[in-house]
Order: sequence, then C-alpha cells, then structure tokens
Amino acid sequence: MIMLKSFERTPNLAELKVSYRRGRGRDSNQLTMPFVVTNPVTAEQYLRSVWDKDTLELREEFVLVCVNTAHEVLGWVKLATGGIDAAAVDPRLVFGVSLQVAAAAIVIAHNHPSGSVTPSIEDREFTYRLKAGADLLDIRLLDHLILGRDKSFSFSQAGLLTP
Repeated sequence: MIMLKSFERTPNLAELKVSYRRGRGRDSNQLTMPFVVTNPVTAEQYLRSVWDKDTLELREEFVLVCVNTAHEVLGWVKLATGGIDAAAVDPRLVFGVSLQVAAAAIVIAHNHPSGSVTPSIEDREFTYRLKAGADLLDIRLLDHLILGRDKSFSFSQAGLLTP
C-alpha cells in the first residue's frame, strides 16, 4: 500500500506536498503492489485494504486513489474526515493531489456510517462536479464508491459516470 504523505502548508506557500514510493515494505493487510484497479470490485477490494475499519461506522471519510495509465495504484490519501453524516471535500484538493502525482485516472470513495450505501443528492452533485473537472484536466474519474460495512455502491457500475 502506498499512502500519499501529508500535506505541508505554510503561510508563505499554498502548495501541496505529496510523495509516493513504489518500494515500501508490506503492512499486514496490504495488497501486493503494484495493485491494478480494473473494475468496481477491485477498486472496492483495494479501498477496504487501506480503510480504517474502526472508523467505517463511526464517521464519514473521503479517500482519493490515484492510478497511472495502466490503472496501477500510485497511492492513496484521505482528503477529508467528517462527522456522522458528512465530510466536506474541496475539489481543488482532489485535483491538486492528482496533478502533483501525475495521475492518469482517479477513484474516489467515501463511507456512510449509517450502513446505507444509497447515494444522497449531495453525493450525486459532488460526483458530477468532479467528473466535469476531471474531464477538463484529462483525468479519468474511474469510479466513486460509497462503502458500508458489508456492501458498497459504485457510480460507474450504476451507469452514473457516463455522459
């Protein structure tokens, strides 16, 4: 698993500092790298391997997974942690990280602590805004997954990412 390191922000600089390394040691539940995201099932498998299972039903979190042109995972980063029913995500952070690691495509995901994986109106609107931004930057939005404890919802599988 390759976690994109923390952002360092100073009053003098408005830059994101992101780094990744391919040769990191294995964590106990880490998937073999390079991990290839080929469909919603493999995207969910990867996300569940990096997600903190102790917070899945506690608070909403938003994760970005960056992949290269071969859909190999470059790394992931948690961009937002919220409360019981929301996590505010700034699209500029999504694309700032994506551009900095030269991602060809991205997978975004968040969890619903309630267990219901049905996308809210806000989830849909946010996804469409990110899709439009990704299209402008020539970055493919492969999927937006909503995770629950035992199930998930895939925007791509539901046909909600096609024009």
